[in-house]
Amino acid sequence: MFGFLLKGCDASILVSSPNGDAEKDAPDNLSLAGDGFDTVVKAKQAVELSWRSFIQRRIGASRWLNFSIITCAGNLPEPNFTLSQLNTIFAKNNLSQIDMIALSGTYSRILSLQPLCKSSLSFSPSSPVDPSLDPNYAKQLMNACPQNVDPSIAVNMDPITPQIFDNVYYQNLVGGKGLFTSDEVLFTDPSSKPTVTDFANSPGDFNGAFVQL
Repeated sequence: MFGFLLKGCDASILVSSPNGDAEKDAPDNLSLAGDGFDTVVKAKQAVELSWRSFIQRRIGASRWLNFSIITCAGNLPEPNFTLSQLNTIFAKNNLSQIDMIALSGTYSRILSLQPLCKSSLSFSPSSPVDPSLDPNYAKQLMNACPQNVDPSIAVNMDPITPQIFDNVYYQNLVGGKGLFTSDEVLFTDPSSKPTVTDFANSPGDFNGAFVQL
């Protein structure tokens, strides 16, 4: 989702490496659906059959081949980031706090790997569960992320409308159903709370902010 935070190229996620050190191999990208890669690769192969000579000329100069795990390190938001840390990451790309909050709405159709969702379930020594979480949602997460669960199993970041791109992500935050601590902080921090509340109440305001990006 946040390929632009690296070097502005989403397609670089498709590049593979026999050494397992490509951008797609970074821990932050392991939750990307395998069937999605398969679909794009098949489409790419179909295009290559018709445009083989052109593609071969272009691929030699492609910067995609320089993307690696190192590219991701320190350039993508972590699940336990504070609002300040989130703003710092996005500010590197000349994006405002409102831009960051609007882009976070794309989580409405994203899956998270089990180890990542546990950021809300290991909040601190004194509070094992993020206190901002809705109690019922916290129980749902504990059932989905038990100890020693298969780390490749993913959970929906939007538990209400996971297949629809809408503003329900923000309604989830208002209701204490943000999967990551870095999600829920958008509502609990006084600086960002008004924007989250606005997007939760107004699909038009969210869509307008997203389209302007």
